Amino acid sequence: MLVGIDREALSLNVSLIKERLGGRGLCAVLKGDAYGHGIDLIGSCILDNCTHVAAVDNHELDTLRKMAPDTPLIRLRVGTEAEISEAARAGWRIREMAASREKIEWIARLHAHFGARAEIHLSLDAAGLGRNGFFFRDLNDIDVLARDIMAMSNVTIASIACHLPDAGSAVPSNRDDPSRVAIGRFRAAASVLLRHIQENGHQLPELSVYSSASSCAFGQNDSLLDLGCKVFDRIGSSLLGLTKDNRHGERNTLQVMHVSTAVCDVVHRQVGETVGYEHSYKVEADSGEDVALLGAGWLTLSRYQQGSGKTELPAWCIGPDGAPHRFLGRQSMNISTITAKSELGRTLTTSDMCFLTTDFDGADHAPTIPRVANWMGGVQHEFVTSAFGASPSSLRFLF
Repeated sequence: MLVGIDREALSLNVSLIKERLGGRGLCAVLKGDAYGHGIDLIGSCILDNCTHVAAVDNHELDTLRKMAPDTPLIRLRVGTEAEISEAARAGWRIREMAASREKIEWIARLHAHFGARAEIHLSLDAAGLGRNGFFFRDLNDIDVLARDIMAMSNVTIASIACHLPDAGSAVPSNRDDPSRVAIGRFRAAASVLLRHIQENGHQLPELSVYSSASSCAFGQNDSLLDLGCKVFDRIGSSLLGLTKDNRHGERNTLQVMHVSTAVCDVVHRQVGETVGYEHSYKVEADSGEDVALLGAGWLTLSRYQQGSGKTELPAWCIGPDGAPHRFLGRQSMNISTITAKSELGRTLTTSDMCFLTTDFDGADHAPTIPRVANWMGGVQHEFVTSAFGASPSSLRFLF
């Protein structure tokens, strides 16, 4: 399987998003091996254009620190003791996410043990997600938190952030939108924290409210720059062109990943025979039908999700002549079945290459990543992109 990363498309996406950010910084989120695109490939193309970069696991953070020695590097979840210890010992200078007093104290002690100062990415749960953020009922809770942090030694609050709650359906122009309400709560809480930080003579932190897909849209409506701090937007899937079909998406971005795989074999199935799990496709033509077998499947999904909805939603790949081929039946974890004859009448043969994801074709048949995600049962784009190229037998490359 070949996984190609389009440098020109990626460059265009970064330029487009940076223009929309205005005076705000760009934090590229490259978690999950850059959403399955390859952190080494993506990082080599965009890090020079980023004010910050973020990931999750230590192997990702190690890779990024080697590629960008001086760029602020953020862990986008609370780390384990082993992860934080390794990062502190190695001197990677990670902004560790923290959402409780106890975690901040613990991170500070670990860094002190290795002779380093702890930099904290303080997450506030202004949106009610209940995950990484510090929960607060009112601003008095924030006031108490600020006093506790200011009493701690060996701690720098490098950035304060909030994750937006409902990016998939958010409407930035609506004042009552849940994300905009969360931004209002965050502004009020951040103001309390900033007052304590200034009163104690500490350097002001940076601020960020974020959603990987729609940060730009909200930043244009709810800028935090008037609070007197540097501000950055956390951008993930939008950088990779995975949101162009979404209502909130970064408009006009291009798909970066293009995946192709070879035809392993072409087999003839007689009328009445079936293809796929649960006999999900039945050959109806009296002359039978030729079925092409592809050497790739959906590696990360449960059996229920493999091709769920396949009989109702269009699913295609593109053959070497540029014509679409339909997927037939529910798919396997390591092999896919498609109609061997294209819409133009050409029949695939063994070793022909077919594109599984691309935006090369028209809107009705192009197997874009959002379309593939929809066909696979509505799973998130990052799961789809992680599935492609996950095998060590895949060849990944820039073009």
